[in-house]
Amino acid sequence: MSLKELTWENHKSAERKKFAGILMSGSIDPFLYYKYLTNQYYMYVTLESKLPLNQLEIADIRRAGLMRMDLLELELKYGFDKDKYPQSDLLTKSTKDYLSYCESKDKPEDLIPHMYVRHFGDMYGGAMISKKVPGLGRMYKFKDKEGLKTKVRAILNDDMADEANACFEFAIRLFEELA
Repeated sequence: MSLKELTWENHKSAERKKFAGILMSGSIDPFLYYKYLTNQYYMYVTLESKLPLNQLEIADIRRAGLMRMDLLELELKYGFDKDKYPQSDLLTKSTKDYLSYCESKDKPEDLIPHMYVRHFGDMYGGAMISKKVPGLGRMYKFKDKEGLKTKVRAILNDDMADEANACFEFAIRLFEELA
């Protein structure tokens, strides 16, 4: 079985969550999207800081900086004041648990399957999502998608399914907490 097949059930479960429907509805409340994006931002900062993206020659896969730009756009457009909302009010339990989970990993290669789940999700579904959310959705726009996919697939293997499924489970929890 391939990594895609080994993670298929969790992938489908995430897509069926109420929040996924809200995200794809084209009418997501801007503050709910801001909260979602804030949670994503903290997860990606932690994940991307633990991965040797330059060494793997996939530095262009980074999304955290683009997410920060998307957050700033929402703050300006809707008047959201990040200082008004303490991190403890914006971050969900699943995000806090995910940050601890990533920090507990000693070997960066343990987190490569997380990049597969998160970044490939943004790459594949992002074209549709970017048209449905408030703002420009910079985080969903990748340069050289095919090149990045090829490079990432070269470092993936089916033995990474447990970690990929763990990442999906954190994503599912986030969706449940936001809906």
